[in-house]
Amino acid sequence: MQRRFLSLIVHGERADRPDVRHLVRWVRRRGHSVEVLPTWERGDGTWLAAAAADRGADAVIAVGGDGTLNEVVNGLDGHDTSLGVIPAGTANDFARQLGIPMDLDHAMDVVLQRPSIRMDTASLNGRRFVNVSSGGIGAETTAETPAAAKARFGAFAYAITGLRKLAELPSYRASFRADELRLDTEFLVFAVGNARTTGAGTLLAPHASVTDGYLDVTIVEARHRREAARLFLKVKRGEHVATPGVHYARVKSLRITSLDAISVNVDGEAMKLARMEYRVRAGDLRVHAKHPPGEEAGPEGMR
Repeated sequence: MQRRFLSLIVHGERADRPDVRHLVRWVRRRGHSVEVLPTWERGDGTWLAAAAADRGADAVIAVGGDGTLNEVVNGLDGHDTSLGVIPAGTANDFARQLGIPMDLDHAMDVVLQRPSIRMDTASLNGRRFVNVSSGGIGAETTAETPAAAKARFGAFAYAITGLRKLAELPSYRASFRADELRLDTEFLVFAVGNARTTGAGTLLAPHASVTDGYLDVTIVEARHRREAARLFLKVKRGEHVATPGVHYARVKSLRITSLDAISVNVDGEAMKLARMEYRVRAGDLRVHAKHPPGEEAGPEGMR
């Protein structure tokens, strides 16, 4: 067995979990060199991952949720070090799409036993992401779901907040520009998908692939509350693409502008933006996975 140098970037709140400690001991007993680098402040995962890659880590492994993963992915920008994913967050949307088990030891088996595959990433205003970026009601739902609720209810906490946002039914206005897309509209939600699911399994970009060199864009126009409630049930299942008032496109890049700043979510991280530049970055990340998102598991397998 080849001895490997593994760098674990661990969300600080997960660092003392018994299953995380067991994982580290178990991997070291198998003869691998393991360093554990906990994050304490926002952004720590980015510089810790970059430093680990510079030290020659064979794999840099994100141990946390989608936010920790996003920081590590940005830290690996410019490096060809492979990425490992150990799901220890609330939704773990991207890990589920990779076929990675939720059990930490079994997830580590994917890193140790599966060769890395090359996949696309995307960027928003120059910041890299791997899964889905959404704006509007979906992003506000993620941003407004309390940490205490996520700790207590897990992924179901997002549904609770989502029902409240649906009752309020805010709408937004923006311009969307790509080679084959020119749209000025009021909308409820938009999504730019490198992969397919976000918000604990919602299939906002049901046809996206991380190996095709494109981003999948979904824009849901504003509508009455009752119609919106029915539509969002379709969105959850990925059955919204042919619905009137829903625009779906595959693009290399996309520009979105709005007079007012819009809530935007990127791999679980929230921000407010009035100008968004999305671009695909073809084949620029190596990741240990059972399969690329959507290429071996259909929608039923990913929920």
